[in-house]
Amino acid sequence: MKSVFSSVSKVLSHIYLVDHLWLKVLEGRSMNEARQTSFPLQEKMEKLPIEEIEKEFHTLSARYISFFNSQEDMEKKFMLDNPYAGLRETSLSELVLHVVNHGTYHRGNISAMLHQLGDSSVMTDYVFYLYRENLLHRK
Repeated sequence: MKSVFSSVSKVLSHIYLVDHLWLKVLEGRSMNEARQTSFPLQEKMEKLPIEEIEKEFHTLSARYISFFNSQEDMEKKFMLDNPYAGLRETSLSELVLHVVNHGTYHRGNISAMLHQLGDSSVMTDYVFYLYRENLLHRK
């Protein structure tokens, strides 16, 4: 398959472990500690059937929601020591934007891979997420 990843499973695993890593950072862990707890999850995730991967994403989503509900100031600043880019002051909102953009980019990889396999894929535009209830009732 012509893609950055060799399989859809590998893309989903990558998205999951990066989302997991950034939640740990948002919760106050160092990036190195977050990497140590997140990277080992990749092999486990790659072996799961799609139904189990979906459950893992729902669980992680609930953890993100719980985190957001506990925050009073998403503009709160803190120092992030990124082993790839160095030390930088950032905010919770900047990291959330990164997580969202990262996932969007890789959902595009999945869509392209599905097209290569002859599937028409699904709409991944954010507006379709916003209108999902309306679209579901039209069917």
